[in-house]
Amino acid sequence: MRISILGPLEVEGDGGPIAVGGLRLRALLAVLALEAGRTVTAERLIDALWPDEPPANAANALQTLVRRLRAALRPYEVVESRPGGYALAVDPADVDALRFRRVAGGGEGLELWRGPALADLTAVPFLANAATALEQERLAAVEARAGSLLAAGAPVDLTAEVAAHPLRERLAALAMRALAAEGRQAEALELYERTRRTLAEELGVDPGPELRAAHLAVLAGEVRPRAQAAPVQARRRGNVRAPRTSFIGREAELDQLAALLGRARIVTLVGPGGAGKTRLATEAALRSAGTGWMVELAPVSDPADVPGAVRQALGLRDERPGALLPAEEGDPVAQVADALAGRPALLVLDNCEHLVDAAAGLAERLLTDCPDLRVLATSREPLNLPGEHLAPVPPLEPPPVGAGPGQARAYPSVRLLLDRAAAARPGFAIDEANAAAVVALCRRLDGMPLAIELAAARLRTMTPRQLADRIDDRFKLLTGGSRTALPRQQTLRAVVEWSWELLGDEERVLARRLGVFAGGATLEAVESVCGGAADVLGALADKSLVQVSSQGRYSMLETIRAYALERLAEAGEAGEYRRRHAAYLMDLAERAVPHLRTGAQTAWLERLSHERDDFAAALRWAIDERDLTIALRLCGALNWYWWMRGYRQESAVWAEQVMDLAGDEPPPGLGGAYMSCLFAQGVHLFGTLIHDRPAMVAMSHRLDRLVGIAEREGPLHPLIRISKAVMAAAAGRDEYAAELLETYARSDDLWLASSALMIGGPARSEEGLERAVAGFRQLGDRWGLSEALLGLAELRAARGAPTGDLIAETWSLTRDWVNADEAISTLIRLSHLRARAGDLDGASEDLARARASVDDETAAHTRLMLGMAEATHTCRRGDLERGLEIFRGLFDVLAQFSPVPQLVATVRTGYGRALALSGDPDAATEQHRLALEALGDTSPDRPVSSLVLAGFALAAQAAGDQERAAVLFGASSAIEPHDTSADTLEGMETARAALGDEHYAECFAKGAALSRQEVYGMVGSTT
Repeated sequence: MRISILGPLEVEGDGGPIAVGGLRLRALLAVLALEAGRTVTAERLIDALWPDEPPANAANALQTLVRRLRAALRPYEVVESRPGGYALAVDPADVDALRFRRVAGGGEGLELWRGPALADLTAVPFLANAATALEQERLAAVEARAGSLLAAGAPVDLTAEVAAHPLRERLAALAMRALAAEGRQAEALELYERTRRTLAEELGVDPGPELRAAHLAVLAGEVRPRAQAAPVQARRRGNVRAPRTSFIGREAELDQLAALLGRARIVTLVGPGGAGKTRLATEAALRSAGTGWMVELAPVSDPADVPGAVRQALGLRDERPGALLPAEEGDPVAQVADALAGRPALLVLDNCEHLVDAAAGLAERLLTDCPDLRVLATSREPLNLPGEHLAPVPPLEPPPVGAGPGQARAYPSVRLLLDRAAAARPGFAIDEANAAAVVALCRRLDGMPLAIELAAARLRTMTPRQLADRIDDRFKLLTGGSRTALPRQQTLRAVVEWSWELLGDEERVLARRLGVFAGGATLEAVESVCGGAADVLGALADKSLVQVSSQGRYSMLETIRAYALERLAEAGEAGEYRRRHAAYLMDLAERAVPHLRTGAQTAWLERLSHERDDFAAALRWAIDERDLTIALRLCGALNWYWWMRGYRQESAVWAEQVMDLAGDEPPPGLGGAYMSCLFAQGVHLFGTLIHDRPAMVAMSHRLDRLVGIAEREGPLHPLIRISKAVMAAAAGRDEYAAELLETYARSDDLWLASSALMIGGPARSEEGLERAVAGFRQLGDRWGLSEALLGLAELRAARGAPTGDLIAETWSLTRDWVNADEAISTLIRLSHLRARAGDLDGASEDLARARASVDDETAAHTRLMLGMAEATHTCRRGDLERGLEIFRGLFDVLAQFSPVPQLVATVRTGYGRALALSGDPDAATEQHRLALEALGDTSPDRPVSSLVLAGFALAAQAAGDQERAAVLFGASSAIEPHDTSADTLEGMETARAALGDEHYAECFAKGAALSRQEVYGMVGSTT
């Protein structure tokens, strides 16, 4: 998809123009297009689209507009929701204004203009300003091009531009010189006088230096007419040949390289083999202002032959023309210097890595002897010359996991694959069926151009899915490159082997051991696991075998890592170094656990997040090797990181595998680790077992016994003790659970005490939660503090007390470090609290932020909870039709995972409440009956049971039966903890007003005294 805004807004897809109607919709697209690929915050979009007076619910209005834009652009799914805003996921090169901006500095790109920028959208102030800025950039490009043409002795006509912009002095100065070059000095002087008068009359200023200099030059006759100008010497074009394949994905790097060559005389493109250094250097040479010479050093094996290779590239043979006769017959470098002297030239020394010293020596001498020469080298390591500027050539950016066809096409790695695949297999394109495989290929191949081109050739005989499924065997698959390429560029293995063979012995040893790190490592980790020295690691980075991030982490591209692991296995070291890797990560995870309950929590969470891929690799190895000690300890320690980050599903999957290895009893000395894994497994199973009272009781007693074993062995994570109380309560052992929580609340362990006060059980109180808040605040635990603040806010909201300060602090604590699912969950709870306080607009904003954070990786459970919150809030705001529509859509989401009785009941009773509000009490009652059936009668979830019974009461109220409603409100309130939702409290007050205090109290007490079976009989449930 291509977007044109250098004129009226136009959108064109592969099949032709795409109509986008409506001023505000077109304005939204234009604002996003100006920032293509980058997030534009919702606040900026709202300010741009509604500059005078935003609508009452601006966030929802923006969401609606985004939905309309997505529909207009289909099948291109390019409008992405990002945290805090939206982005247009297209290549900036597909937006004409951004493409123009990349090249405008050299006076290029003017052919892209079709008229005034954003000509149909200047009624929007934001876009009017953008159009003005673009026009200024266009004029600057016009001036730059005019300057270049004048310098080359070419004709220039600036009449129209000067007439349209009479106050632009540089434009007038160039126009004067152009007129003088045409022999029209009188017109040039007249233009000066006209411009001078205009500046004086409209701005009250005199001409500036540039315009005065042009005036003097014309007066003095310094600008000679073109007919008298000295002939321009035709420059030699050098030996750089234009490639026969298209140049894809490196436009930004090419622009940066051109700018770098404009101010530096020696630039070295560095990067791993197959990154595209040679192709980038070729394009730079083709666009160079001076003569471009390409010297291919790959075939040269002897350093002494480097000067000869340059002589040959420049055509300096015995039969060379006299103009190229060397100054010193016996010195080949002097011959080259003599040939290059006196004219602008760019010398490309390609593939220097095996001849670094010789290439460096040659470059330094030529730069000294040839003032107009620039050298561009390509190498896997720097030349280390004075004044050398390095230009790293990174892999092409791969698309994110889950990207659809439209989004994936915006990424250069995919565009390269599609271009080369279409050449090998005409008609090949990305679509819904193969998008996931195409994305996987580009990601697994690290976005490396050579690897992608080799893979594209394979697509002639294989489907993308077949190739992606076999990419682990990449060195056998990715062969058969161009027959005219160097041998080391014809297969993926040869590319890596070439780099490997250039390493010293120590470098090879460290490189193969580094292969055990799946996601990179710190210097400390490399030294601990691999025994490598910092200088050797630095040498690997210099030679592009290892990348170094801005955070100081060392990593290998996956292709290089795969090769390193092969070498590690050949050396017989794989078992030893995988064990060392797992042991190091186990120690790191265990060291982190106590810090995760302190003020160092955020720093440790961040540190552990960097190791996530390596934790997975180490756990996989430990489980496959049946190393129970490492598996239990590593999984047990990581559980607390996963828990706080919200990775509950990941935690459960690993814990289940480890528990299968461990069996039903903890190994001696590993009780604490065993309990941590059991905790993760139990949390995952809790929702599916809570309705099974016998199973819950058995689980509670087992937990008591296992916790006792672990406590006798040593320190135990306090959340394990808390889980013991929670399990007891869930099993109906209420007195025992309350006793445990009271004991924990008096503990010397401040974290345990604060957690017990936060949970509280039936005795949960504001005073207890305030103490919990104080405890977590003292510890510096942001996670515990945010949970305690939310709990305190919920209790205060239930009695109508202000909660604004608690809401603000909770959001400030969580927004910067929790994962996306946790952030969404927090925003849902905050929106509920705001709505309880009457701040419906604030609640809408919270839900809009939550919705903007949803992407393809958002858990189905999180999407379900958000949908319920949105549906309920929409109904509360009076849009019942839309609220009911949202509720009906939730049943599709619910079907995406194993039905948990509480969730099914919550969705159905929420839907039932909305139906009651809409005036359909019979349908509402049926939904509440289905909710009770989902809960079952063995051990139904008490809070949800209370919620469902209150829903029955609201349905009765909607049917006009206030007495029945009061009885059911009483039955709901008899369950602890009972429902205190806003509509329930409002319904109770409505019934009280209708019946009077005394009669209402009688009916309420009657309902509170009913047994469960009597209540079920009353509502007609089959349960």
